[in-house]
Amino acid sequence: MPRGLGGPFGVTIDLGGGIHVADHYRLTQPADQQGEADQQGEADQSGEDVTTTQLLNFVHGVAADGDLLHTTSQYGHVRTYDRRSGTVRTRASGLNRPLGIAVRTDGTLVVAESGAGRVVAIDHDDQVSVLVEGLGRPVDVAVDADQRCYISDERLAAVYHVEDGVPRLLADGLGTPQGITVYNGTVYVVETTHRRLLAIDLATGDVEIEADSLPVASAAGLTRPEPDLFIPPGLPGIPRPFAGIAAAGDGSLIIAANGDGSVLRVNPEESAP
Repeated sequence: MPRGLGGPFGVTIDLGGGIHVADHYRLTQPADQQGEADQQGEADQSGEDVTTTQLLNFVHGVAADGDLLHTTSQYGHVRTYDRRSGTVRTRASGLNRPLGIAVRTDGTLVVAESGAGRVVAIDHDDQVSVLVEGLGRPVDVAVDADQRCYISDERLAAVYHVEDGVPRLLADGLGTPQGITVYNGTVYVVETTHRRLLAIDLATGDVEIEADSLPVASAAGLTRPEPDLFIPPGLPGIPRPFAGIAAAGDGSLIIAANGDGSVLRVNPEESAP
């Protein structure tokens, strides 16, 4: 997707290979892979490259689950958008800057509550429980085929996996890790300080650079003063930057390039230095 998006922030890929992007004021996707969006969305006024599938205020994280798109807002909400019916259901509210979101095979939502330093789960009845706490600023979460949870923590500059409610270190000393995904035994994470895509081998623990010079934004509050989430008299302010990532079925990686407002596809085998 070309430059001109409001973010983008989170990205996800549905079972049909369709890419969906959380773009602050809307959910959107590339126009050339609309599918059912031909009936539900409309072409963006700026051109034919982007389709708006749903106007949804302050959407930042997104995870596909069949016809459902689960979303977060840094303003405290977790919502589920049903692409078939066009309805939106609020799953949780009042959370402290929820950001990355993933979904387990049983439909349970896993959410990085970045402002609270924890990861929470939301079940079918919209009950919220704590999976792990005591983190710095968890930004994104990913779930593998065995339902293990992985977390990127930009404040602690580390990536973790969760065992029995305890975060276990996979890699540290990273430069503001944000978007995270796992594919075929490898955890991929967007390292925004150095504008790189890193690959962490789960078998060996080795960390390699898969791509660099990515057009992603540095995290506010770490490299410059953090913007206010709310401004008087309680109006929405500026959300923290979030460079999301998702793995496609062919092993390519979709990255929210929020530094220039585009969405990129990276093939690790071709991009490795």
